[in-house]
Amino acid sequence: MNLSSLSSNMTILIAVCFLAVSLSLLGFAIHSTLGQNKVLERRLAGLPGSNIPIRRKTRKNMIADFSEHLSMPGSEEISRIRYYLAKAGYYQEKAVPTFYVIRVLTLVVPQLVLLGFSGVLGNMITSSQMIVLASILIFLGFFGPSLYVRKKVKKRWLQAKDGFPDMMDLLVACIEAGLGLDAALMSVADELGGRYPVLKINLDLMNLELRAGRGRQESLKNFGDRLDLDEAKALAVMLKQSEEMGSSLGASLRVFSEEMRDKRMLMAEEKAMALSAKLTVPLIVFIFPTIMLMLLLPAGLRLSGAF
Repeated sequence: MNLSSLSSNMTILIAVCFLAVSLSLLGFAIHSTLGQNKVLERRLAGLPGSNIPIRRKTRKNMIADFSEHLSMPGSEEISRIRYYLAKAGYYQEKAVPTFYVIRVLTLVVPQLVLLGFSGVLGNMITSSQMIVLASILIFLGFFGPSLYVRKKVKKRWLQAKDGFPDMMDLLVACIEAGLGLDAALMSVADELGGRYPVLKINLDLMNLELRAGRGRQESLKNFGDRLDLDEAKALAVMLKQSEEMGSSLGASLRVFSEEMRDKRMLMAEEKAMALSAKLTVPLIVFIFPTIMLMLLLPAGLRLSGAF
């Protein structure tokens, strides 16, 4: 049996399997609908058994339900993945199992699709190219979800870093207006929700920890760890020292806010100073050859005409 006949048989087998599953789901849906209609008719007619409640199935996350059949790693690895997913904005209870299910699906589904279209692709590419394509899909399926999560973590980190000085200015204004630290944090979270949702979510989590009875220093430390910002960690240390030494909270926050602004300005000036050095490479590679060509082309045409 050659490769084309084997591919055709596999395509027919996969199509039959999908058709059988589709018909089974359709029959189950029709049966459930008819059963509910019968109960409704009996209830409206006042017949015995009309008080039977209609069973309503709650919608569940199919991916998360499928994860219950997978073998999960150890508790340390699960904690590490959960912490990493939380930094990307996934705080759901089943975030870790869902992540592993997505990794399995990104590995299996492209291979099934490639196998289903192997009959069509077999006439266009060779078997070695098919193996290379399958290997590329496996590589993308294995590392794709992790790269996507890493990209989201980086995006949220940049958003938190850009909005942290604004958060400090609002916090200073609330403290100097007479609010306590807990109330000021709640007000700042409400104000930052539209522009910096990352900071709002983490501030809300910190406020929930404070309401649950966790210590303020521990909540601030967790806030800095979730954001993974040096500024947030320094804020937790500064508030702890200010509370221990009995200094003015408003004055300490104002000095800290000014330092954050100065640091932000220094970073902007550093990027501006490095811009000329970064433009050297495109200047040499793209602009300089074009200028030399424009200057030497007339002379080259005259020399070619002279000879």
